[in-house]
Amino acid sequence: MKFRALMQDPQYMREFQAIVATLAKLAKDCVMILGPRQMHFIVNEDQSSTASPLVWASIAAEEYFPEYRMEAALPEHEFIVLSMSSASLGRALSVLRNVGTNNCKFKLQRIQFPCISVIATVLLSSSTEAREVVHDVPVSIIPASDWPAYVVPKVPNSQLVLSLPTLRLLRSLIDKLKNVSPSLEFQVNIDGELNVIATSEMSTVTSRFQKLLLRSLEASQQEASCCVDSRKASAFFGSLQVSNDELTIGIDRDHSIHMQIDVRQDVVLHSILPAVCV
Repeated sequence: MKFRALMQDPQYMREFQAIVATLAKLAKDCVMILGPRQMHFIVNEDQSSTASPLVWASIAAEEYFPEYRMEAALPEHEFIVLSMSSASLGRALSVLRNVGTNNCKFKLQRIQFPCISVIATVLLSSSTEAREVVHDVPVSIIPASDWPAYVVPKVPNSQLVLSLPTLRLLRSLIDKLKNVSPSLEFQVNIDGELNVIATSEMSTVTSRFQKLLLRSLEASQQEASCCVDSRKASAFFGSLQVSNDELTIGIDRDHSIHMQIDVRQDVVLHSILPAVCV
């Protein structure tokens, strides 16, 4: 079982760090699935928090890593599956925010314990020589017999998919609406309109967004709506550290809402908010 990877582009390193920082805000632990050409991170609903949504990231290795090598334990195995502290990985990657970081290597190894070693080469402002900053993040290697519990989630079918307005605006709005109602109803229609509705015993608050870009549409569908837990919606938007504003919402009527952020081609952050009964 072997894994090695190298990042060199400063922008890609900052994006990678922002994705992991987003996951670290949502749950204590995450799962890393290493495939031959793709890397996935998954945070399931945190059992200690009813407000933690399901979020995962899919990253094409060739987008971020000019060098990427993965060898599974057995030839018939397609993946390496690891569990680790998302906070520990986030702290190890915080060095990637530094302007002087030239590259970052990842290596799966066993020191006194299995770990992902994060090795960043940093040029300090006080010195002309680059130095290596090393963090060893402990991991648990998930045996193949347990892999069915760690499958990458499937994107649900959506009747309507719209591009959303800026993250900052939605983050502020939903953070306020969660104090009005325990659930939020998202309504979309083919005219590019999104309504976010919070209902309480005393009032109903509707926030309307118009002239949004229609991304996809199932035949004969005019509109779709779904009610979700307001705390889970707020947790997702509040956790986002990525700077990209390309956010879409897809509604599978009365089943779930699918949020998707395209950080770049083949680098995507997903979240599924399940429907709640009102």
